[in-house]
Amino acid sequence: MNTADRRCYRLAAVCLGLLCVLLLAVIIVLWVKFNNLTTERDQLQTSYTSLTIERDQLQTSYNTLTKERDQLQTSYNTLTKERDQLQTSYNTLTKERDQLQNSYNTLTKERDQLQTSYNTLTKERDQNKLQTSYTNLTIERDQLQGSYTNLTIERDQLQGSYTNLTIERDQLQSSYTSLTIERDQDQLESSYTNLTIERDQLQSSYTSLTIERDQLQSSYTSLTIERDQLQTSCTNLTIQRDQLQSSYTSLTIERDQLQTMHGWNNVFVSYLNQTLQTVYAVSGWKFFSTSVYFISTAQKSWSESGQDCRRRGADLVIINSREEHEFIFNTLCSSRAWIGLNDREREGVWKWVDGSALTTTGFWGHSEPNGNSVENCVVIGEGSDPLKNWADYPCNSQFVWICEKSIFN
Repeated sequence: MNTADRRCYRLAAVCLGLLCVLLLAVIIVLWVKFNNLTTERDQLQTSYTSLTIERDQLQTSYNTLTKERDQLQTSYNTLTKERDQLQTSYNTLTKERDQLQNSYNTLTKERDQLQTSYNTLTKERDQNKLQTSYTNLTIERDQLQGSYTNLTIERDQLQGSYTNLTIERDQLQSSYTSLTIERDQDQLESSYTNLTIERDQLQSSYTSLTIERDQLQSSYTSLTIERDQLQTSCTNLTIQRDQLQSSYTSLTIERDQLQTMHGWNNVFVSYLNQTLQTVYAVSGWKFFSTSVYFISTAQKSWSESGQDCRRRGADLVIINSREEHEFIFNTLCSSRAWIGLNDREREGVWKWVDGSALTTTGFWGHSEPNGNSVENCVVIGEGSDPLKNWADYPCNSQFVWICEKSIFN
């Protein structure tokens, strides 16, 4: 091999080394970003779950609020009808009050006329005109009965009128009693008594109606306040729902963007894996997960095998999982090879070449390990069992070996 060829090989080796360093830096950056992205995805998933629960609670509250709104709308419609009826009753009551005022004025005039008639009747008691006066008094009594029938509203005015009327009634009753004794006419007193009873019943009905109206007005006021409060709560809840909907939409967009970026990262990582496999395959290394493996063709002792691995920037393989074990066994093609496990420092205490203790014992072959202090180093590929094929051998035995190094080292 001449000098030019050596320079070409050295230049190719340097370029390959720079490419490896560059790829290693890119992989490290992508690995860090991938970890950050995975953490953010988990946080996003947690936030999405919480948001879904809050959305369901909000939906339940909204449905409840909708039912209460419908009930309130029904109550409001009923209350509106009752208000209209109450307004109609109020208008009717106002008209009846005016009629009662007119009747009261008429009754006052009739009382004056009755007083005048009484005075005249006293003078004409022994004369033939008494019958005519009695007839007129009967007519006036009928008019008084019609006037009392219209007495329903305006409690305060009716009470004042009633007080005055009671005084006048007592005076009239006294006069009428004297007149009744003189003329033996009990019918007028009986009619007047009935009229008084009816008037008292009307007064009681008016009082009850006034109490019911006040209660209805109070209920209407309370219901109006509750309706306004419910309307305010519904408005606030609607604003919160819209804000949550906006936040959920933004979160969905961010999630989709993250999923898209994650997909591109997977593609890029796959591409890098293929590139690394191609690069390491050129120099005899095999790629698996985040490590590369070198299987020798020569045979050496366990110590010499470790030295050769270290010269290559690696060390004897450390098996951490079943998948890694199966990969190595299938790659060996049923031949024995040294791995980085031994108990040379203390018998029965198996350690890997990095000083870590053996934690998985499910790969030992049948009756292994069985060499006591004579056999202190371990090979893989003992027997045909693809899973349980470790065995201990003397460390000076000659076998091929397996080197391992991480692509991040």
